[in-house]
Amino acid sequence: MIFLSPFLFSISSNTDNLSVALSYGIKKINLPKSSMILLSILTSISTFISMYIGRLIQPLFGFRLDNIFGGVLLSFIGVSFIVEYIKIVQNRSGYDISYFYQSPFEYKNILDNPIIIDSDKSNHIDIKKCIRLSLAIAINNFCTSFAASITGINIPLSVFFYFTISILMIYLGYYYNNTSLGKYLKNHAYLISGIILIVLGIYESII
Repeated sequence: MIFLSPFLFSISSNTDNLSVALSYGIKKINLPKSSMILLSILTSISTFISMYIGRLIQPLFGFRLDNIFGGVLLSFIGVSFIVEYIKIVQNRSGYDISYFYQSPFEYKNILDNPIIIDSDKSNHIDIKKCIRLSLAIAINNFCTSFAASITGINIPLSVFFYFTISILMIYLGYYYNNTSLGKYLKNHAYLISGIILIVLGIYESII
């Protein structure tokens, strides 16, 4: 079972990578393979740093409280993902979404609309843009990685799975965005990730 939690955590944490790749693929913005790999490497490093910080703080909670706190936080983040999914669905349907929380931070705007990274309208994501994009993803994923680490989820396995899955997600999202699978993931990525995080949070709280 040591592989299950890192694997589920890595899938849920790659929502942003998938969404970004889908957006660029649909808009025909060039995302070179070198940028795909760099994005995966940088976000994997940030995942490691976030989890390491969580591991340093873990002893402060004491025995069992660390699992409960981390699990509850993971579940809370999962609920926020589902709320985000509901907001997206209602927005697509033309409903008023002004009553939803709107983040004032730039990183959230970047992830909501990755196209704004291409400020020079070159339709090409170079290294500089890739670094900026990876920073936005890193900030957005900090709480998830931090909470997962506090529950005691294996860090090396998590980083390994995260990197492997991120490469896969970015590649599939960019090149297969018009397939049935691509369209399904684009429409339901936040819902799937939210459910996974809630299940993972409950699981880590009781083991």
